[in-house]
Amino acid sequence: MKRGLLVLLSVLLLAACQAASADPLGESRPRSNAASTATLASTATLASAGGAAATAGAASDSDDADIPNATVNYYDISGATADEMRTQLNALRPTAYDGSKGDAVTSWHIQWNWPGYGTSSCDLSGATVGYDIKVAFPRWVQPANPDPGLVVRWTTYTRNLATHEEGHVDYVVDNYESVAAAIKGATCATADAAARAALDPIRQHDRDYDADTDHGATQGATFP
Repeated sequence: MKRGLLVLLSVLLLAACQAASADPLGESRPRSNAASTATLASTATLASAGGAAATAGAASDSDDADIPNATVNYYDISGATADEMRTQLNALRPTAYDGSKGDAVTSWHIQWNWPGYGTSSCDLSGATVGYDIKVAFPRWVQPANPDPGLVVRWTTYTRNLATHEEGHVDYVVDNYESVAAAIKGATCATADAAARAALDPIRQHDRDYDADTDHGATQGATFP
């Protein structure tokens, strides 16, 4: 293996948040029940994660989610009523790796490299670590003369949904350097394993965060 080879470990976190799904008895009520977990995946798998393709310029900029440190990829929905919009969300929202669906999906991967990777004389003190985070997020293409009350409800929902997804993003940004610390405390032979192990607390936080917030429901991320 050549010296300086860049090794990418992609960790795919699909944090799926959904609302108003029907229960087995046919009763529909606001709730959020999609699972959130993390698995090892290739960069190609990460790139394919997300929702339906968005149509550029089709929706108002007021729908744009402000989620620092992440790339937000929008998928467009339509509808003149809350029920029509929920039907669109259910049809178009992103699918997680395990088949569950959510109105928004956050995916992240962490990559690392060091001089002499793959050799017994590597320089772990020169290890570098980076991250890439993407959020698939809904955007409403409003009809002519939309109901003002519905506009308010949607704006409130997407703001709260963005707040929930930002919680996932922030934890990765605040803790990805723990991977570098793990690498620098290892040996050339064990550095990869140490880096992978350092990802476990980040994965666990996402599971706990979704459990604590009911996938955003306790933060107001339910619609309608």
